[in-house]
Amino acid sequence: LSRDPNEGSFCMLMSHLEEPKVTEDEEPPTEQDKRKKMLALKDPVHTVSLQQFIYEKLKAQQELLGEQGFQSLMETVDTEIVTQLQEFLQGF
Repeated sequence: LSRDPNEGSFCMLMSHLEEPKVTEDEEPPTEQDKRKKMLALKDPVHTVSLQQFIYEKLKAQQELLGEQGFQSLMETVDTEIVTQLQEFLQGF
């Protein structure tokens, strides 16, 4: 596995804490709504790069098993999944 830090990553990020615009027909956000939004902004689903996470987990497994053990393990994985992983992590 290799890593290219210049390559883009896949993750969902909520960009800012801006309050949504409220029209006359809508009620302003409650404190509960604001609390939920703040919790969502801290959720790893929105803050962790999936590409980086998978790369780090595979790299850790490779270091734990050694190159030979890791290759033996990867040979047990369906070839289509390996192909998709390689495409997903290409350039990372």
